[in-house]
Amino acid sequence: MTYLVGDIGGTNTRLALATSSGVDASTVMRASNDDYVSFDAVLATYLSKTNPGALAGVCIAIAGPVHAGKGTLTNRSWALDTAQICAQTNASHAELINDLSALGYALARISTDPVFGTRQDTTNGQALVAGMGTGFNVSPTRRTSNNGIIAMEAELGHAELPFTVGKLLRDELGTSAERFQTFEDCFCGRGLERLHETSSGAKLGGKEIVDSFARGDADATRTVRLFARALGRLTQAMIHQYMPRDGIAFAGSASRGILTSAALPDFISELTGDTHGIVKPETFPISLITDDAAALEGCLQYLSQRA
Repeated sequence: MTYLVGDIGGTNTRLALATSSGVDASTVMRASNDDYVSFDAVLATYLSKTNPGALAGVCIAIAGPVHAGKGTLTNRSWALDTAQICAQTNASHAELINDLSALGYALARISTDPVFGTRQDTTNGQALVAGMGTGFNVSPTRRTSNNGIIAMEAELGHAELPFTVGKLLRDELGTSAERFQTFEDCFCGRGLERLHETSSGAKLGGKEIVDSFARGDADATRTVRLFARALGRLTQAMIHQYMPRDGIAFAGSASRGILTSAALPDFISELTGDTHGIVKPETFPISLITDDAAALEGCLQYLSQRA
């Protein structure tokens, strides 16, 4: 059986064909969202290039909330409907899921790169995926008795920052910290850029900031280390909120840029700071999802569990 899986992020869309054994890498198409007026147009282009024939199912992950077979991207006026997708693809059924939920389901199929901490047996089967790319969001997950995954939908990026994170930003930035009210104001690529502008007055792209930090630039060093410290406090708060004893897996370019840099000790220092004696953060493994096709594998996992 052939499936069509897709991942619509804030910037790009990926589509691919898959079978029960996995996503066919040779069929992956990456499209810039700015080049298309709608997802229907992206899908039409893909179908014309691949001519997949009969599809057993379609699953599309989107950067936005999903309800009753319909979804809208949070940063783009693209609306999706499973009925329209079925009509366009001639598939017997179609599913829409949140993109972070897709990464949650992907944990059943992919490996992650360890950053810090060691998982302790026996765990509670709970994990957390945290996405920091164009935006921020999480998906709490739980393993099932038959080795499946339950991945929950959230829109945490639009919630208010924890007090401990806000206090750190106020201590470092003074009244300028008022620019950072929600998770997404700070913990994403644009958040890193906003933090650097607030701290130094200079406007740089996220990659430029990380590269400047690697070269020893003083302003970039302050920004990246502050970001890493704030992320450590945020991660500590999420450990208390979700108790993900199977670990926290970060995804997205912003998380990779920080957690693979020389600022990792700053992150760990804040993560393992005052925990009120409730948990030991070092027993909650922290890792990175580095596979760009992970959400596609998550869509395939979702379809297999729904079959």
